Amino acid sequence: MHIGHARTYIVWDVIERFLQYLGYDVIHVSNITDISVDDNILKRVRASGSAFQQLTTRHTQDYYQDRRLLGIREPHTYAIATQHIQEMIELVQHLLDRGYAYEAEDGVYFRINAYQYYGQLAGLNPSTLRAGASGRIDKDEYDKDHVGDFVLWKRAKPGEPFWYSPWGPGRPGWHIECSAMSMKYLGETIDISGGGEDNLFPHHENCIAQSEAATGKTYVRYWIHVRHLKLGTERMSKSSGNFLTVRDAVQQYDAATLRLFLLATHYRKPITFSVDEMQRTHQHIERLRSLLSRLLTKPATQIDVIEDKSKEEEILLEAKIKFEQALLDDFNTGRAINHFFQLVSQVHSYLETQSSLSQETVNRLLLFFEEAGNILFGALYHRDILPRTDPKVTSLIGILLNERNRLRKAKQFALADAIRTALQHEGFEIVDSKSGSSWWVRLINRKEK
Repeated sequence: MHIGHARTYIVWDVIERFLQYLGYDVIHVSNITDISVDDNILKRVRASGSAFQQLTTRHTQDYYQDRRLLGIREPHTYAIATQHIQEMIELVQHLLDRGYAYEAEDGVYFRINAYQYYGQLAGLNPSTLRAGASGRIDKDEYDKDHVGDFVLWKRAKPGEPFWYSPWGPGRPGWHIECSAMSMKYLGETIDISGGGEDNLFPHHENCIAQSEAATGKTYVRYWIHVRHLKLGTERMSKSSGNFLTVRDAVQQYDAATLRLFLLATHYRKPITFSVDEMQRTHQHIERLRSLLSRLLTKPATQIDVIEDKSKEEEILLEAKIKFEQALLDDFNTGRAINHFFQLVSQVHSYLETQSSLSQETVNRLLLFFEEAGNILFGALYHRDILPRTDPKVTSLIGILLNERNRLRKAKQFALADAIRTALQHEGFEIVDSKSGSSWWVRLINRKEK
């Protein structure tokens, strides 16, 4: 997976988590396009000399691993195309029976002129279509009546994998898999569907046509297409060799930084990968970790009950409302992140100027950061963001900080600084404020290794 792919999957993870946060019951199905449905994979099989099962199994396992690396929740179902060939054959036959498809010398095709709404998603006129425009297929590869007609079942060439069908040995076309599998797991109408912007046409346009021709019902109520990510001046693409893999990016930086960077721009806008922006994003995460640590390691002398909590409550309530409103507005993660980190800065500043926070406010802040953090960071919030240390380590650091404070009061600053330097060397950051000293475990930038 390159980080352009990752952007799409992370956006979907945020959408699912936010809908569940709002109380919706979400059923998420993700399809796995393996060998039979993609001509590009067949080319890779021929070039590598591997059996197609070996190639697709290896890359599917890599895909699962990369998702976990980025804290992306597993969908309810992984629908693997080659395990649903029978459903695809039945759908193709249904389209033939209804007059939306026809059999040609090299396979079965969908007749786009028979579906009156073809082109509405992409906003195009079928008469303007030209062969090979999608880049997915060669213009001479298929035999069809109209240049826009797309393959539902393709007869196998010598040496290609195949399945038996009423139209001879062959394999499904690229588009039919989504319709067949979504009907099986989600019914004839889906609430939300989508993917990268390159899927909008022809793939999703064709999915709509064949699904609605088969059922007479709306296929998808809402479409979400994530814009491309650029590396330099060109969009990230494996076919062009211009890409950065998720694993390399995580090795150079870290998973939480990569995830936050990819969410900082609304999904409908393209973004360009930037080393400087990745470093700034890493600093934001460090400030979050430091605040969480300050809230979790309040000095024992801090007052737990204060008379006027109205200012604290106002800051938190405003941030919570703005965070939710941003995501309610077409899942605007960029704006939600801004409100999230504005609160981080506000609480940091508040702790610098006030002697205390009530325990009630601390608990509410931690709850908000956990709820919002789980949406933005997924599984990474508990895995990489929330400070977690052994109780014995926490106790030992508390003793060292108390000794350091004693040394500072005695004006033995050299010894106090030596304790701080030693803790920093072990990865612990120390923050001094009016309310006392707090600490957190530093999230190491991979470049420091």
